[in-house]
Amino acid sequence: MAKVINASGREIDFDAAAALMDDDLREAIAGTVDTEQKFLTAYEKAHEAKFGEPWELSKADPTW
Repeated sequence: MAKVINASGREIDFDAAAALMDDDLREAIAGTVDTEQKFLTAYEKAHEAKFGEPWELSKADPTW
């Protein structure tokens, strides 16, 4: 269980978060970064660009 820090500074479980990611975005980012933290950061930015709002798990008090 790797822990990563979301855009709001909250520690979250990477594997649990990855299971809730948009499949297309997750696959597009796969292999482009070398750490789970960098993956999460790239995903958060890509999610906001695609959907026009922060990803739920990027928030200070995310709802799982």
